[in-house]
Amino acid sequence: MANYFARVELHGAKWPDDYEELHEALAKIGFTNCIDFDEGDTKKLPTGFYFARGKSADKNVVSKSVCSAVDTTGYTNEVVVIKSAGSNSRLNSDCD
Repeated sequence: MANYFARVELHGAKWPDDYEELHEALAKIGFTNCIDFDEGDTKKLPTGFYFARGKSADKNVVSKSVCSAVDTTGYTNEVVVIKSAGSNSRLNSDCD
């Protein structure tokens, strides 16, 4: 099992309303726009950035799943999926 980040750009979409459908579609496959840290903090990722823990080790399977979910929004899009071996970040916003 592996952890992944996905960065999604919806062309022509307006923040935040048009991204709600994207959040819902990605949540159905285990991606969220929040990340939990070892210290117990949960922070919001930047706009269009998502994280999933414990997905298939096959990045092609995960990438196809993310692209299929993003396509349900109906927007022309660009997607980058990154298999994570660890990360550092500076995030300011708490998740609800």
